[in-house]
Amino acid sequence: SFSPATAHDCAMPKVLVVEDEPSIVTIVRYHLESAGFDSYFAGDAEEGWRLLVGESPNAAVIDIRLPGADGWTLIERLRADGRYHDLPVVVLTGLLEPEVVEKANSLGCEYLSKPFAATALLSKIRILLSVSGQENGAGRRAGVDPKTNLVAVGVVLLIEDYQVDGIVYLPPELARFSDAWESLMRDQRTFFPVTSA
Repeated sequence: SFSPATAHDCAMPKVLVVEDEPSIVTIVRYHLESAGFDSYFAGDAEEGWRLLVGESPNAAVIDIRLPGADGWTLIERLRADGRYHDLPVVVLTGLLEPEVVEKANSLGCEYLSKPFAATALLSKIRILLSVSGQENGAGRRAGVDPKTNLVAVGVVLLIEDYQVDGIVYLPPELARFSDAWESLMRDQRTFFPVTSA
């Protein structure tokens, strides 16, 4: 049988994005293509499945709230199919409930909430591809272990009458203020408030 894998695929890993918000599609497309990924976009779960079967992507980014069947339906379908059981998947959603994160983890997916930093999405995709041994280019630097190579970023924020300082540990490509802010807002356990009194 014909295999869609080619030398081109090795140079440019394929990423399927299933997302129905045009503004997010535009942002994600720009950043994926700028980072050297070959990207495919679907606006609903059925179109996502057709592209999954037709293009055999190396990773997928799937929104949960979609018209028709939701993203969970698509993820459960691909996890039940032997061809895609181990496909790296990032769940990209505005749903912030702990159950959403738990469900993503139970399905072997990474989780990223909206709004998101594009560099955070790229980092998750790169790490997933690296762990699965599928990334041969696309911005990866030789000799870097993405799981251990972190940069400590000191952050001081003024929020109303509080000063919040702490350290955020980020992959090198995330060492920017916007990403440090995003990390701070998600994991407040590593920070402590200091009043001016």
